[in-house]
Amino acid sequence: MTQSDAIPTATRNSRAPLPAWLIRMLRPAPLPLDWTRIVAAAVGIGGPAVVGIAVQRMEPAVLVSVGALCVSFSDLTGSYRYRTKRVGLTVLTGGFGFAAGVLAPGPVWSAVVVVAVSIPSVLSSRVNDLCAAAGAQMLTFCVVATGHVSTGMPPNEQIAWFVTGELLLLAMVAATWPFRRTAPARAAVARVFDALLRLFDAAGTGAAIGARQNLTKALNGAHDILLGGASVSRSRVHDRLYVILARATPVVEASVALAHSGSRPSGEALAALRSIASCVRSGQALPRYRPAPSGSVVEHALDQGIADLIDAWLRVKSADEPVFQERLGPREHFRLWRSNISIGRTGWLLAVRMVLCLAVAEGVGLALNFEQSYWIAMTVALVLKPNSGSVFARTVLRGFGTVVGVLIASVLLAVIPAGWPLAVITVLLAAFVPEALSRHYGMFTMVVTIVVLVQMHQSELFMDQLPVVRLVDSLLGCGIVLLIGYLMWPPGRSPDLTGKLAGAVETVSEYVSRSLAGREQGRSTLRRRTYRELSDLRATLQQQLMEPASIGRNAEVWWPSIILLERLVDAATGRALLIERGGDDLRLDHTQRIVSTMRTAARQLRIQPDAPAHVLRNRLTDVYTEVVS
Repeated sequence: MTQSDAIPTATRNSRAPLPAWLIRMLRPAPLPLDWTRIVAAAVGIGGPAVVGIAVQRMEPAVLVSVGALCVSFSDLTGSYRYRTKRVGLTVLTGGFGFAAGVLAPGPVWSAVVVVAVSIPSVLSSRVNDLCAAAGAQMLTFCVVATGHVSTGMPPNEQIAWFVTGELLLLAMVAATWPFRRTAPARAAVARVFDALLRLFDAAGTGAAIGARQNLTKALNGAHDILLGGASVSRSRVHDRLYVILARATPVVEASVALAHSGSRPSGEALAALRSIASCVRSGQALPRYRPAPSGSVVEHALDQGIADLIDAWLRVKSADEPVFQERLGPREHFRLWRSNISIGRTGWLLAVRMVLCLAVAEGVGLALNFEQSYWIAMTVALVLKPNSGSVFARTVLRGFGTVVGVLIASVLLAVIPAGWPLAVITVLLAAFVPEALSRHYGMFTMVVTIVVLVQMHQSELFMDQLPVVRLVDSLLGCGIVLLIGYLMWPPGRSPDLTGKLAGAVETVSEYVSRSLAGREQGRSTLRRRTYRELSDLRATLQQQLMEPASIGRNAEVWWPSIILLERLVDAATGRALLIERGGDDLRLDHTQRIVSTMRTAARQLRIQPDAPAHVLRNRLTDVYTEVVS
């Protein structure tokens, strides 16, 4: 395996038969199965259909299933605490959105309610990942409620059954405490170091070629999991793992060269690789690696790569809670948390785009008097959901997934009789919803389309032309998004990424200067502007990864620098609060040196936008180390 073989497939596309943005859009994330989510979705979404058939009351069963579906959309693999917080918040906001939709007195008022709910839904995406997920489900199921006409059932009963479904799935998630597991991202990065160890074991044997191929697969898998998702919200664990993966490249290159020569590294190096794999899985820290002088240049390169990786790991891990922040009181910690909330111009632009597209979708449904026209608005709400990457990619995948889902559902409904056989199919399909959600948006759309059509086929809400109606309405919604929300919406398309990054570095340098100088006046306003700019930069980068008009094939190389800028603002904020209390101080020349370094880096980035990304990353790393020391 050559040096280029050690680079993730997504970052080397010069010889790929398809462009990188298309590969990213079509390739599912290589995640392991999470059986806790599979069982929870099967019981919560598919179980009510079985009970409904048994008691011959399908309408309440469908509502319970819809409530469970709402929560399932937010149930992502992660720590037990993270899952319960995310799902619990979605129960509240999803129930509120559904209630608002059900209580709307007529079609016109339903449209008004949907547009009104979309505003806080979009703005919540600028707070944090948990609020973004909860706000998205609030809007989605507000739209669902406006089209869920249940004959003979009062609105309060509909809301009660819906919330029952939410609570059912919440209870299923809470019951997974004994089965909580390491997040897939940790396991994916750890597999890279496992593959390195197997490469050394296979060196000089017939299994060497297979070991080199497995190493490439492990690198590709870790890269896809960390960067292939839709979310652009800050996650310290994923940021830390991405830094580890980026710093693993010198280790991989030296290991490949060493294995190719038939040599084995020192026992210290092998032990360090095993410890890295173990600690990545557990989240524990490692002692610093200081090996004895190596005999060969390649062995020295491997030792140096391992040492640099561990040092970088310790820096980013300690950055989660800098030592000086331990001296902050509850009020200062609250101010730190509040400083992360940033709406800004981009947040309001996203809200305006959502309002405009939803208004058109609702207006088309009212003007044409479509049956089940709420699917037009629901498509708009799901595709334009903030913090979800490229609008273009999600629109294309939504249309493709709907077409395939309608075709499969039509075949199932024609072949499988209603009743118990169809209920079993519903349970099996429901089990796959969370896995499809994590892996691929087009696959997720396909599965949900089949589940909804199969469920409604067993209730009084079904009509003969429902699959065709679903297809037409969904494609119409995709057309509205592409025309109004993408082609006619210039903000955010083909931005100057390096220019934005240089501007962000300048803004952060200004904030760091003000913070370390102890100047409180105007710092709060500047801090919010800095966070907004970094949030916009992160969203821009994620969007570029799947845009056909991407400004660069390797846009993700700037990701570590964005992570460092965000951590630098966090650290400067905490240091400023400590300076205000008289518990810390920095020399003026020290502060000037830090700010000068950042401003020089910004100027050089503007002059040489094609400069290697590691130059900026190394400078920001040095600056961050000085701020938190």
